[in-house]
Amino acid sequence: MLTEVMKEREAQIELKKLREASVCGDNQETQAKLRENYEESLRIDQQEKQKARDAKIKTVEYQKAQ
Repeated sequence: MLTEVMKEREAQIELKKLREASVCGDNQETQAKLRENYEESLRIDQQEKQKARDAKIKTVEYQKAQ
């Protein structure tokens, strides 16, 4: 859980840096990079949540089997 929070925070910091850079630099390229990083962080978050759900399901199934 803590690692998920840390990864999300790192992604937020990176997005903030890219947003600040977009004000000063090439806007379209930076916006594309922002969008790509955001989508990647969402995919990672969803994968981690799915792994947690799968682990919970396996635990429940194991407990029911006993």
